[in-house]
Amino acid sequence: MLFQKLLLACAVASLAACTVSAPTTAASTRSAPVSGQFHSDLNQFRAANGVAEIHASAMLTAIAQAHAEDMVSRNYFGHASPGGPNGATLSQRMRAGGCRPGAAAENIAQGQQTDASVFAAWRDSAGHRTNMLGNRYIRYGLGRAGNTWVTVFAAGC
Repeated sequence: MLFQKLLLACAVASLAACTVSAPTTAASTRSAPVSGQFHSDLNQFRAANGVAEIHASAMLTAIAQAHAEDMVSRNYFGHASPGGPNGATLSQRMRAGGCRPGAAAENIAQGQQTDASVFAAWRDSAGHRTNMLGNRYIRYGLGRAGNTWVTVFAAGC
């Protein structure tokens, strides 16, 4: 029940492995729902690798969502936002989103149509896997705009 409330809070807050991407249309830039399966898969993966549970954060979800939407609306794909409204780097975006500086990482992907497929792509990529299993990270946020995905991991927020 708590997880469902937390997931709902993350979804409400978010409303305000790189692959070749398909062309994006205006309709695909809108937020697409993300199921609770990603949260479950992420924590099962962490547990199987001896890493503590990680919790969804409404603030990190909003930060991830804003970056996903920015990439789609301004037609770029990258960790650095060229003159983005919320900051060019992850740490700038986190500060703009109300998070204090600290240990953080970001995974981005493009082209996957489900949270299960983006989870698998990140799990199977060494760098993304390292971020997912980071034992310093206790909170995360997942954002999606069309088939552009962003996960932000942080030690706090």
